[in-house]
Amino acid sequence: MFAFTEENERKFEEILSRFPAENRMAATLPTLWLAQEQHGWLPPEVLKYVAERVGVTPAHVLGVATFYTMYLTKKPGEHLLEVCTSVSCCLTGGRETLKLLCDKLEVLPGETTSDGKFTVRAAECLGSCDTSPMMQVDNDVFVENLTPEKLDALIDELKGQPWGTRTKLASFCAAGNRRS
Repeated sequence: MFAFTEENERKFEEILSRFPAENRMAATLPTLWLAQEQHGWLPPEVLKYVAERVGVTPAHVLGVATFYTMYLTKKPGEHLLEVCTSVSCCLTGGRETLKLLCDKLEVLPGETTSDGKFTVRAAECLGSCDTSPMMQVDNDVFVENLTPEKLDALIDELKGQPWGTRTKLASFCAAGNRRS
């Protein structure tokens, strides 16, 4: 059964404190994000837990989680690779980069490799237009100015990382390219 860790319970209480009691529904987005960061994705039992904790219906939480693409309602592979396919990235090869990545990993966008190592998705604007084409790895690292060679090296580096560890990718990102 899912429950917030002690640290995340404190974060949840802080989230709730930002909203008036009559508008706790607004806490759904940050609470879903907190739950996803802890669990890695949002299976039905986690969605139900979030609904109970926020005090909204499970249907509301499911609707929010399935509307916004940053929430994962299907278990992703060990590494989540999201290639930006918005206008700026498309003008500099974003769609070609997504196709190349899918071809290399033998998946279609939205699929996970047969070994469970990688999930590849197209992403809407990730806000790094000046360094396109780019992608986000594991909801954390931006890898920018992608080239086929850089993509090959990135996949090789990720394959070498043990299951369940956070992405390091030190050789691919400058300081400040991490979300956390």
